[in-house]
Amino acid sequence: MTDTDKYLFDVHGYLVIKNVLSAEELATANAAIDHYADHIQIRPNDLARKSDNLKGTTGRGDLGGMLTWDKPYCDIYRDMMVNTKLTPHLDTLLGPGFRLEAMSIITMDEGAEGFWFHEGGEPLDRSRTYRYHNGRMFCGMTNIAVQLSDVGPNDGGFACLPGSHKANYPCPDDIRLYQTHQERIAQIPAQAGDAILFAECLMHGSLPWMAKHQRRSVIMRYNTGVTAERILGTYTPPPFYEELTDTQKSVISAPHYRKEDKGSRLYKANQ
Repeated sequence: MTDTDKYLFDVHGYLVIKNVLSAEELATANAAIDHYADHIQIRPNDLARKSDNLKGTTGRGDLGGMLTWDKPYCDIYRDMMVNTKLTPHLDTLLGPGFRLEAMSIITMDEGAEGFWFHEGGEPLDRSRTYRYHNGRMFCGMTNIAVQLSDVGPNDGGFACLPGSHKANYPCPDDIRLYQTHQERIAQIPAQAGDAILFAECLMHGSLPWMAKHQRRSVIMRYNTGVTAERILGTYTPPPFYEELTDTQKSVISAPHYRKEDKGSRLYKANQ
């Protein structure tokens, strides 16, 4: 991350990374969704929490399982989870050995409802927190939303309250439901192929989708190598594990401790 990237992420809790996907990769990713379009599940109108300002005429579309899709449709998504334009940012925020927690696709057609604003720096969640210490940023769960369609300034979709990842007070419900102080909420424009990197503890949600074209966003959730939210008992690699490259396998792993600096005094003291 550049000094500018670090400053903007520290201040706002998110960063727009331009041109993560090439035009060819973008076309391939969208073609795969088109192939599996009948698997998209439209949610009931359950995300707006009865907010008049977030309600819509239809629900959001959810699509999962892209890492298990038939070849060649899965390949673009397996590559995406270790995209070299994204992994340096994850190294900075999560440290070496970061893990992919989940991957899914969100679609929104014109009129789709928004999502109430959730998370935030308070109350503290140790697996999703943000802090700065000794010249470094440290994140818990960190998300990347790769945009597969353009998002204009008034289209709706992903929005957040910049800086809320460092909040010390709980957010009032009327702000979470987009009933007051709407001017403080930022809807983030991005072009197809761009990615939005954001801390999970940044208060975020989505505004109703107003554009004629379909919103398509790939959501990837990462965490530190030692943290997991969904494992109980023995870790079992997914069935497609042996089809992955070594780089891809590195983020599909069990939680683990990694000695980041074998030259450190602490490491030597334990030998």
